Amino acid sequence: MKKLKSLTKIKIKSLNQEKKLNALSKIVKLYNIDRLDKNLTTFEVDDNNFKVAKKFLINNNIEILEVEGRGVGKYLKLLLSNWGVLVAGIILAIAYTVQYQCIWKIEIDGTEVLSTDEISTFVNENLTSKFKSSIDTKALEIKLKSQYERISAVSVAIIGQTLVINISEAYLPDEMGNNFKPIVSNYSGIITKIELIQGTLKVKQGDIVRAGDVLVEPFIIDTDGEKRDVKPEAYIQADIWIFGESEHCENSRRIERTGEKSEYSEVYLFGLKIYSNVKENKYEKFDSEVSESYLTKNMILPIKVKHYTYYETREIIENDKFEEVKEKKIEEARQNALIYLEESEIIKDENFTIRSVGGVTNVTYILTVSREIGG
Repeated sequence: MKKLKSLTKIKIKSLNQEKKLNALSKIVKLYNIDRLDKNLTTFEVDDNNFKVAKKFLINNNIEILEVEGRGVGKYLKLLLSNWGVLVAGIILAIAYTVQYQCIWKIEIDGTEVLSTDEISTFVNENLTSKFKSSIDTKALEIKLKSQYERISAVSVAIIGQTLVINISEAYLPDEMGNNFKPIVSNYSGIITKIELIQGTLKVKQGDIVRAGDVLVEPFIIDTDGEKRDVKPEAYIQADIWIFGESEHCENSRRIERTGEKSEYSEVYLFGLKIYSNVKENKYEKFDSEVSESYLTKNMILPIKVKHYTYYETREIIENDKFEEVKEKKIEEARQNALIYLEESEIIKDENFTIRSVGGVTNVTYILTVSREIGG
């Protein structure tokens, strides 16, 4: 009970302390008197008697070294003196209580063929509110199964502030429904090898095909002369062309960053801006980048931070003749073609073309490789 009592601790310095403290004790009640040395003493008085005790000490020329509150009164004064912190704490507590009743994240597990982004969009469109109490998980399960034929089973649950959707996809073999599609070429090239398993060929060895051309139709003509749908299967190889390009302007301008940058931030709570140090951009020429991230983990409070970065730029004017950079531009075009090579693929031939119009020169580099087309 003593700790709960509101007391004020006073440290004094004076000679003849016993006599003066005896006189003070007749006016107010003193607690926990502690004689530190012959000149220093500490004692405690009730908060409501502090002013009387202070007046007595001053009138008797006793030096007050320290005054310290203790008990409930101390913490009450501290709270009252920091009312801004108290109000902010109350607002945050209310905000947390309100936002905890909402879901802030949708988590989808178990999909292989179906798009999680598409399902997430569908779920958001079918939620009348983000409040947990308004979300009918059973009704949402029924809507998902009705919307997506591939879903064989689905469960929807609210865990914390996350709407968790677990999906089991049904296996739908291609043979169901006879919905076969032809084999088409993924690349442009000259066919060098064909191994037909089933289906009807539309090309032969030596033909030049373009990307998108039909290679094998999804049907056969049986012995009775009847057309019968089948899943087309074939191995078709071709010499294809891979292109890489580079460009050179004899009188060109380019923009590059100087290395100077300025960074600013804005903080949002529930979509409302609560802090900003954004200033007017000081650069005459600049690039800018904006990014957003959540300040708190697990979305306990949706405090979002928006970062702004401004990069100072300058304009560089170049006047290089193509002949001076020809080899460099050819190699640049070649490297741009090489990035499209598949692992362990062998180059059968290399070539390039150069075309100049109006001071702009384009270099096209062509690689010839052998690759399966059409799958």
